[in-house]
Amino acid sequence: MSEGDTGEGATPTRGIATPSGDPGALPPLGDEGARGGDGSGDDVKDEVASSNYLTNASPYPGDEEAEPHDDSCPGGLCQKRCIKDYGKKRLPVVTWAPQYDSEKGKGDLIAGSTVGLMVIPQGLAYAITANLPAVYGLYASYVGAFTYIFFGTSKDVTVGPTSIMSSLVASTANGDVYYAICLSFVAGVYMVILGMLEFGWVMWLLSYPTLSGFTSAAAIRIAASELGDLFGISDWDSDFVDVVYDCFTKYNQIRWTDTVMGFTCLLILLLLWLLQKLSAAKGLEELQTQGQTWRFYVWRTLWYVGLMRNIIVVVGASIVAYALYIDDTHPFYIVGKIQAGLPGFSFIVFKTFETQWSSLLIDGLIIALIGLLEGLVIAQSFSKKNKYEINQSQEMVALGMCNIFGSFLWSYPVTGSFSRSSVNSESGVRTQFGGFWTGLLVVLCLLFLTSLFYFIPLAALAAVIIFAVIFMINFCIPIEMWKSRKMGTVSWVVSFTAVLLLGIEYGICVAVVFDLILVIAANLHPTIHVHDMGDGIILVEVDSGLNYLSINFVRTKVEEALYWERKRFLFSHSSSVLAIVIDCSKLSELDITALENLKCLWEDCKSEGVILLTVGLLYEYQEDLEAIGVIIPNFNDSTEAVASAKREVNISLAIRNRMESRIQPSYRTFDDVTPMSGGDKDVPAVEGPDNTNDNQTEEDDYQSTHS
Repeated sequence: MSEGDTGEGATPTRGIATPSGDPGALPPLGDEGARGGDGSGDDVKDEVASSNYLTNASPYPGDEEAEPHDDSCPGGLCQKRCIKDYGKKRLPVVTWAPQYDSEKGKGDLIAGSTVGLMVIPQGLAYAITANLPAVYGLYASYVGAFTYIFFGTSKDVTVGPTSIMSSLVASTANGDVYYAICLSFVAGVYMVILGMLEFGWVMWLLSYPTLSGFTSAAAIRIAASELGDLFGISDWDSDFVDVVYDCFTKYNQIRWTDTVMGFTCLLILLLLWLLQKLSAAKGLEELQTQGQTWRFYVWRTLWYVGLMRNIIVVVGASIVAYALYIDDTHPFYIVGKIQAGLPGFSFIVFKTFETQWSSLLIDGLIIALIGLLEGLVIAQSFSKKNKYEINQSQEMVALGMCNIFGSFLWSYPVTGSFSRSSVNSESGVRTQFGGFWTGLLVVLCLLFLTSLFYFIPLAALAAVIIFAVIFMINFCIPIEMWKSRKMGTVSWVVSFTAVLLLGIEYGICVAVVFDLILVIAANLHPTIHVHDMGDGIILVEVDSGLNYLSINFVRTKVEEALYWERKRFLFSHSSSVLAIVIDCSKLSELDITALENLKCLWEDCKSEGVILLTVGLLYEYQEDLEAIGVIIPNFNDSTEAVASAKREVNISLAIRNRMESRIQPSYRTFDDVTPMSGGDKDVPAVEGPDNTNDNQTEEDDYQSTHS
């Protein structure tokens, strides 16, 4: 599904959300108000009240009146209040459930059922991508949907198997069902711990270029791994490098029946997708011009047909496979028998953990971080689009609980799905309860319809997966970044290449390390501006913090300005440095290493007779410098500091000249004499400055000697 499906700030009520210029969505049917109802505003009030659980404010006015918060209360009522607030934070369902009504239930029923029909074929396909039996995709589809109702904070997110998580499971579990299930438990524990510790900021370590390159490369890897089923090659590898090798060595194993089936399914998916876009645009145009006419209903129906493209393709391909099943011969590779019924509650995860705990801890951490990354990005994008707030740390807890509960019901690792969340938002979901109808459809399918999955061709499921991930590939992003920030393109290329060649788990680690190297390099060489202010005064401006990474570079630059001569430092007015003014107004930090280096710089300037001043240094940093015996005059403005430096330099030069003149020696010769009035004798002239009074005694002695 495409990203831009709902309008800015539009909250869907029933049917489909109103778009804002995107032909991928259709406006709601029935009520004319933006939020449904009769336009009186009651639904708006309900919606605002139901969204209050996302903030610290209580949605129930009676709570504040019944239990006023008293900060001075050390226990009792205050303690109960804190426990209640924490309970609402960790169990968000208690805040929106009391405002639930039939109007919201109608929107949740439509959206949840739509997603349920979509997740059934996707779950089967993703399980095959994970190198597991197809039924485990259905197990993973309903447990997460039910669990997220109680712990999630986003109404749009649907939790279940995804292409990226399935690919990770395939590379780590290697077809071991018990290991995959135990991975779900370990990853869930990691997610809950990170969420409880409020580690939502961990996701900020991934930059936008890295995330974009990772997504594109992962989509290519997933699509490449499905080419085997698409062409009917049984022993197809999943690694991208091996896939490239297989393309040149196993082309003679292509089965034309599976190939025709796969590409036919891809073509039908494309046509139905175009039908959905066209019907959405035409329906919106009809609604805006003519209102809800019969043509609007026709376009709305066609929109649903396009939305159900996955189930249409899978059912149609199964019918074709069943019709061509002659003399116990299958013309296609098919899914085969799927176990009917729901799985029992099992503690098999603990037995597996006892024997393989070391590898599980490492693989589980990688899957947890990737799952959190995917889920939080989806939740944040839809919260911005539909104008509501989410709690990132609570989202981490919600995803963790989905995986922990799922591990006891034979589910492999799950996270938020972008394609299904898009459909959920488009279909007009109102609350998290839409996941109930999604899970219910999967449960009913497991109980009564598993026999119908026997004839599903693997080529059809491969087509569904390829078509779902193909829209995740975007090569326009690095081109756009090259125009503004070339290092962003470099990060994208590194992330894309590493994930494509090394795999998702190792590639993302390489990309993150490269990003951290760029950050460290930027701190090692911060932006510094050195200005010649004339009269031997230079102004040094530091545009970032001073820490153990950057202080050596800053000190080197200052020392260069301190010791270099005019021809090397290219000063326009000064031939030597007499004062240094360091502008610290933009400093964001000053660690102990930076303090020690500033002390060394201060001592060097003191020994060389150079004046050192600072501008805008925070008071706390001044106290830190004083604590280690460094006292540097600080000014609020650079102009004031430069003026003060010039005065100090002038005073210092005057004192220096005065002292040099006092210690300068006097030289006399018998030839250098001046006639004295009233006599024939000559007196030698005195060189140097006017110091007649100081040398009067010496002159008298000289005249007496000549007389």
